[in-house]
Amino acid sequence: MLVALLTLVPLTFLGAELAWPAPLQFFLAVGAVIPLAGFIGAATEALAESLGTKVGGLLNATFGNAPDLLVGIFGVQRGLIPLVKATLVGAMISNSALIMGLCYIVAGLLHRRPRFKRDEAGHHSVLMMLTLAAVLFPSVAVFGGCPASRACVTSGGTVLHISVGIAVVLLLAYVAYVLYGIFGIEWLRRDGNGRDVQFLADQASSGEGPGWPLWVSLLVLALATAALIPVTDILTASVVPVTAVLGWTQVFVGMIIVANAGNVAEGYAAVRFAAVKPPEPDPESGRGSGLDLALGIASASSIQIATFVAPLVVIYSLFGHSMSLVFSPVEIAILGLLVIIFAYIAHDGESNWLEGAQLLALYAMAAIVFFALPVSAFHV
Repeated sequence: MLVALLTLVPLTFLGAELAWPAPLQFFLAVGAVIPLAGFIGAATEALAESLGTKVGGLLNATFGNAPDLLVGIFGVQRGLIPLVKATLVGAMISNSALIMGLCYIVAGLLHRRPRFKRDEAGHHSVLMMLTLAAVLFPSVAVFGGCPASRACVTSGGTVLHISVGIAVVLLLAYVAYVLYGIFGIEWLRRDGNGRDVQFLADQASSGEGPGWPLWVSLLVLALATAALIPVTDILTASVVPVTAVLGWTQVFVGMIIVANAGNVAEGYAAVRFAAVKPPEPDPESGRGSGLDLALGIASASSIQIATFVAPLVVIYSLFGHSMSLVFSPVEIAILGLLVIIFAYIAHDGESNWLEGAQLLALYAMAAIVFFALPVSAFHV
């Protein structure tokens, strides 16, 4: 499937070279992002088998959200700040509602009432709440401290300074996440495996990884990343004419279309684990169930966006069109509601397909709001 979708990559380049209509260029680029993100994920899995789970986990944490990071970089260059913010929030909402909703439905229909580790689910919930805090704190400064002053959020303004400071703190939190979750550095414990390490180890031991030689993995990772850069450039360049032609807002395009294009590979992996992995955790081996792995994928992606991608984009924006971490009340309310529901559903260590359907319903309602509201509703 991914190999077939790779044909969209040269078509995207051809469309940009021949100046095809902007909507066609946009949707070709969105489609091309999907296989490239999938091959980046497959390459990091294969590198985990060749170089060890710690190195593989670090590569997965670094390259896992490459599409979102590149959209942020090119979007900031072109001043498409609403698109960039919407893509970041949209990716987090997609992970906590759409992907997990699909996982609960698949696992519930196949395994009736699949179980997962409650303590691990609680850990994921805390990480998801950190993603909410990352966008909530700077926004509170605007809503409460300087709601009427545009200088507050422009270059050199107070809120921009707050956003940069929080970005630095989030990057330090990301370093701690890598040290604890990937390298397993814990007090008086030298042989522990973190969440991402266990996830990659489970893949390798079950024979589900691609099994490529080291040089093939490195080559695929390099080529996929190199191709993703111009594809993302074309995608962001076509956003403005696409929104003008179709009547969509940058918020809807980023929140629903672009964010989900970058999440397709992760979503497929999560649903696959929920379907084929054992429905119950194994206390003796310490291995989790399929839903444990799915929770790990969803929360890991969200925490990487909140503590790695978003801070880098904010710092990069200082050299061009400045972007703060201030989000609209609508975006914060929807993200906050989904994070709370994510935590509530995960607290009992058991799921069913109805809970998944309810998460999908919430995501659909959020999509309707993003589609119907004008872009002015998301301005702060």
